Amino acid sequence: MFEKIILALAMALTFLVSTPSVSADTDTIVYSFPVNVGVLNPHLYHPAQIFAQQMIYDPLVLYGEGGAMEPCLAVGWEISDDGLEYTFRLREGVLFSDGSPFNAHVAVKNFDAIMANRKRHAWIELTNKIEKWEAEGELVFKITLNSPYSPTLNDLASFRPYRFLALSGFPDNGLTAEGIKAPIGTGPWVFKETLPNEHDLFVRNELYWGPKPKVKNVLIKVIPDPLSRAVAMRTGIIDLIYGTGQIGFDAFDEFVKDPRFGHGISPPLSNTIITLNTALFPTDDKAVRLALNYATDRDEIIRGIFLGYQEPAYFYCNPVFRYCDANLEPHPFDVDLAVKTLEEAGWLLPPGKKIREKDGKRLDIPFSFVSTDSNQRILAEVMQAQALKAGINLIPRGEEADTFLTHTREGNFNMVTKETWGAPLEPIGQLSGMRRPTGTDYHAQQGLSQKPRIDELISVMVSSADERERETLVKQIFAILHDEAVYIPIHGNSSVEVHGSGKLSGVSFATDDNYIAFEKMTKLK
Repeated sequence: MFEKIILALAMALTFLVSTPSVSADTDTIVYSFPVNVGVLNPHLYHPAQIFAQQMIYDPLVLYGEGGAMEPCLAVGWEISDDGLEYTFRLREGVLFSDGSPFNAHVAVKNFDAIMANRKRHAWIELTNKIEKWEAEGELVFKITLNSPYSPTLNDLASFRPYRFLALSGFPDNGLTAEGIKAPIGTGPWVFKETLPNEHDLFVRNELYWGPKPKVKNVLIKVIPDPLSRAVAMRTGIIDLIYGTGQIGFDAFDEFVKDPRFGHGISPPLSNTIITLNTALFPTDDKAVRLALNYATDRDEIIRGIFLGYQEPAYFYCNPVFRYCDANLEPHPFDVDLAVKTLEEAGWLLPPGKKIREKDGKRLDIPFSFVSTDSNQRILAEVMQAQALKAGINLIPRGEEADTFLTHTREGNFNMVTKETWGAPLEPIGQLSGMRRPTGTDYHAQQGLSQKPRIDELISVMVSSADERERETLVKQIFAILHDEAVYIPIHGNSSVEVHGSGKLSGVSFATDDNYIAFEKMTKLK
């Protein structure tokens, strides 16, 4: 451990040497991230980092507290009685950071580019519903759908792809799917420079339509290792640690106990759940899925891995989200019940053996996770030990991120870790995505006889304009999935933050865990 600390300190000092002089400025917030923020194309994905895209680009509407939709680039909107037409009144006087105006014609140009790459954006259901988009004058933008879709505003508030690029940032052919000339938005920050594997620099957008950021610069240092990040915080190289997975909970616990540092932890913003494939042996057996739920001791996981800084989860979505409280009884932690459930289903323990068998086949279950995520690795190992008490053999299988993503998109898994989407897409957008063949949920549910019924309920739910009907349908869907034990909810995902006490103020958490409100922070002298 001592050698790791020395190495981390050496790495942190390396970052200090490579930092431009702006980092010493009291008008600069220094944050860190494991990688560079990437090419910040508002209409594309990896390797662009979501928090950085949201620093530059605005949506039409924002997801507010309690799920209420709030104005952003649109100050108001009207929805036709049939739920097909959404007419947005745009904010007057909005300029992009290059000085060019944002208006309905620019909005059309952006939607042209987004919809030209419609297949790539099909994961967000609104893309499949949009039939027409048009300008009705300078400040009126209208979207027409092919069928009613109740989460339209939520999808438009999402972090991508429905954000707006200045015309000067477009490639000559107008196809942003092939790249952009420059990341120019209407948001509070302007992307200034990048040095690969060192840092990214953002400066205040002096033309921003809203309250101007309180500091001039945000410097994002590239620090891949969580331990090095903690050392950089302690040595004053960075001002802020923020987000999920940025440091281990043991390091966070040390900062909590140190009066030299301020800290905070958000309410759960999404859930970590284990997804079980109902179409592959042996997780195609409901008794096995139920037994895995019964064998999971969340309290031990929360104490041992997260030191009590996360909350246990018992359902797919956190009941604090709108529509998510389905009045369901959680699956209890009960090893004896897990054993009874397995034995009644024919999974017996041969004399002298620790792993159950049925029809000559062992109860072996591969458990896939992203190999670089230490929390996922530890979680797999703890759950392996817990399941063994019921005679189930979990086989932890660490995979590279790209391989993991490919396997989950193709349904090539028995048991995988997953995070729910959080605001603004949870739960309606999340449920809508369960019908997409490239999604983990879609493949996990393929072995269910009720899968067609689930998809039918989702289709009716997203098209319903009746609030009460929509809520009832959401609860019915969650009830089916809970009864079938397709998922093992583990814990809520809370963001944490650490900052130097007396050095930074205004640090806060948003409803969207991908958004960091740098513009509200003040660097103290």
